[in-house]
Amino acid sequence: MKRRNFIRLSASGSAGAFMLNGHVVSAFSETSLLSQIPEDVLNDRCLVMVQLRGGNDGLNTIIPLDQYDTYANLRPTIKLKNSGSNAAIQLDSTLSNENQMLIHPSLSAFKELYDSGKLNIVHSVGYPIVNKSHFAGRAMMFKGGDGTPENSQKTSGWMARFLHSRYNYEDFQDPLGIQLGSKKPSLGFHSEHEHKVDVNLSGQDISGYYNVISNIGNPKPESLTDSDYSDNIDFISSIEQSTTAYSQRISQVFNAGSNVGSYPDYDLANQLKTVARMIKGGSRTKMFLVVINGFDNHAKQVSSSSDSHKGDHADLLKAVGDSIKAFHNDLDAMGIEDKVVTATFTEFGRKPKENGNLGTDHGNLGPMFIIGKHVKGGVTGTNMDLSSVVKHYDESQMQHDYRQVFSTLLSDFLGTHPGIIENTEFTPFDGTNKLDLIQDNQKSNTLGAEDLKIKTQELKIAPNPVSDECLVTFLSGYWFRGIIEIYNLQGRLVNKLPVDVASGLNNMSLNLSHMKSGVYLLAIKNNHNKPVGTTRLIKR
Repeated sequence: MKRRNFIRLSASGSAGAFMLNGHVVSAFSETSLLSQIPEDVLNDRCLVMVQLRGGNDGLNTIIPLDQYDTYANLRPTIKLKNSGSNAAIQLDSTLSNENQMLIHPSLSAFKELYDSGKLNIVHSVGYPIVNKSHFAGRAMMFKGGDGTPENSQKTSGWMARFLHSRYNYEDFQDPLGIQLGSKKPSLGFHSEHEHKVDVNLSGQDISGYYNVISNIGNPKPESLTDSDYSDNIDFISSIEQSTTAYSQRISQVFNAGSNVGSYPDYDLANQLKTVARMIKGGSRTKMFLVVINGFDNHAKQVSSSSDSHKGDHADLLKAVGDSIKAFHNDLDAMGIEDKVVTATFTEFGRKPKENGNLGTDHGNLGPMFIIGKHVKGGVTGTNMDLSSVVKHYDESQMQHDYRQVFSTLLSDFLGTHPGIIENTEFTPFDGTNKLDLIQDNQKSNTLGAEDLKIKTQELKIAPNPVSDECLVTFLSGYWFRGIIEIYNLQGRLVNKLPVDVASGLNNMSLNLSHMKSGVYLLAIKNNHNKPVGTTRLIKR
């Protein structure tokens, strides 16, 4: 392996999946090039994402009351009643007539959260082009795409890109992201700079997981020379050590915490119960992903036309509503609810017209639910117009892109600058076109625009003038993949080198022995090819 003249920072990471409190936990981490970031940017908040896996039927979840007759015509056998026993619940009588809505009777817990000001319903969430494949839809949403060919070929997950850019791994004992409820690591935590070790020990407790992990592999032979093989063995060894450290830390925070509130007997509730316990125990994990399966309701979505309030969908929604309410009640009782915002999402909606099998087929739009003490309670958006609907909602009826919802939470709740959200690649939702989801007095302070610039006085070259090698030193307000370019005084580009810039202090060795003597301009550009710092360089 040849060393480059330009010494680049490198990354490694790990993830493990194991059983904790009776269900699978996968840990994600990034041990890369992140260094110190300002302390005032760091906080204890985290985002809990609830995946409704399978494609939730939004129209039986939220029903436009003023269009009930049209809704009933689209769904003659699976419609929910608008009056009488077991009818759908009117959400809020103070809303305008055209925005009056009913929610599924199984979501009485969400009604209580709404009444307490802790729930915001985001209407008509989707993405521009829907594939209608579960695998493709989930992959695209976890990668941060929009269905268009030019924006759907990402190889990493948006959660990984965000965590890499936003947080300094070295400040964290905890993995930056944790997934529960699935043995397969989420694509959302997949990174080009992170290599996973997936260990699924069904039924094992945390000590069992630690004992197995700590004994994987043999010690590295001391006689190995400098080679690719040695480098690979070093990498595997570091992964083992990192995974072991995470098992210890997760066990530590789990055992240090305890739940106060009671939870219903659902798998989702058990996942959230564990999350609450870990947060109480001191976990500083920034993203938790929990999963509930079963929303692909092509048949038996309702029990029968006379019992449409019963069935698979009703059971699933009750599990979602009751579990999330119990979770936030527990957080509140423990005095830590201000640390958490919960958001539900699904890979796509269902068709507005029923399919004749007491179910619905793959569609395109549906609601998201945002829950938390600091959430601005209410409704974001308006009821969809059902008058022209045949099979699918018209594309023009999409009011909110899922990326806009998440970028809002990253910005306003987790305190993320638009420049960092650019690294998350939520194009075109960079945190400047936000929704009003977080209470104004609780929106996190973000880095100012000037903090994302490398100030001239902070960009130093030593020695300067330089003979052969020099050290480029500067501070950056965020992480990005960029370029160092060197220009002569005529403006001609004479050198161009890729660079991974850390958040905080950067020290980079540069070999200029091949360059002619003269005066040059050194520019550091971000991943959008925009200069973020320049300085003069003199070559002897």
